[in-house]
Amino acid sequence: MLGNLDHPLLVKLGEKYKKTPAQITLRWDLQHGISAIPKSITPSRIEENANIFDFELSEEDMQQIDALNNGQRFGPNPETFVP
Repeated sequence: MLGNLDHPLLVKLGEKYKKTPAQITLRWDLQHGISAIPKSITPSRIEENANIFDFELSEEDMQQIDALNNGQRFGPNPETFVP
């Protein structure tokens, strides 16, 4: 969905909810029933990634993020990925 955690909307929503843009994106995934598997070896980021259950994005905010979808992937396509 999103590859740019510096996107102004994600930054704005992060400020609104007192969360990081990554947390906003993970919460968006969760509310859409998408299983996201964030990757990090940094303890503070691992903790941050898990701290998305104490808030919920409003329907309006969900729709704003939905509108960012341009149909492009961020990262390798699992159907064509060769390790």
